[in-house]
Amino acid sequence: MVKYILFSLLLILIIPSFGFSDENEELTKVENQTLEEFTKAVNAVKEKNYEFAADIFEKLAEEGDIDAQFNYAILTRNGLGRAQNYSQALYWSWLSFAGGLEKADKVLEKILELVPETAHQEIREKVSVFILNKINIGNRKALLHYGKFYLDILPEEDYNKAYLFYSIASAFGDLEAKEKRDSILENVDNEKIVEIQQEASIMFEKLRKGEKIEPFKD
Repeated sequence: MVKYILFSLLLILIIPSFGFSDENEELTKVENQTLEEFTKAVNAVKEKNYEFAADIFEKLAEEGDIDAQFNYAILTRNGLGRAQNYSQALYWSWLSFAGGLEKADKVLEKILELVPETAHQEIREKVSVFILNKINIGNRKALLHYGKFYLDILPEEDYNKAYLFYSIASAFGDLEAKEKRDSILENVDNEKIVEIQQEASIMFEKLRKGEKIEPFKD
């Protein structure tokens, strides 16, 4: 069961310069088991107890909650509850965006300007490791996130790898992944499609047996 809480007030309190003040009707989904903690963090921000809020959001972010990842990125971007750290803000914003929180894209536009391009690749690699670790502990939704990582977070889209992970997620019954897989098929290297599908089958079998898959060596 998914519950909702009004989140726009938090954004207004933290960073009105990002232009979210007109999103007063926006609702942020929060998984039921984290709702109580999430609400405590939101209330802590309202009370300007940023350190306590950051403690909670960091914990939930590490667990994979994309809303908490987004909130923690905002706090670290603004130096509230944590020392200001643009690299960390970019890291958590990218994870939130890869997880499907599209509004993180607006924040990313600002943060990417603050972090030197020379640091981007190292942060991307950390994002990749985080998502892969989630996949390897059985988080099937992270397969969808990895597909988006290869499409929207790399400097150039890697349709082959995105197709691979969308294929695996689809095999596990993710209908959204199936749609995305089919939508990018025409962009996949046709000469490598058999190889990619074979690799997807191998990875799928490993994951459903509880085994781990290895990162790509590019």
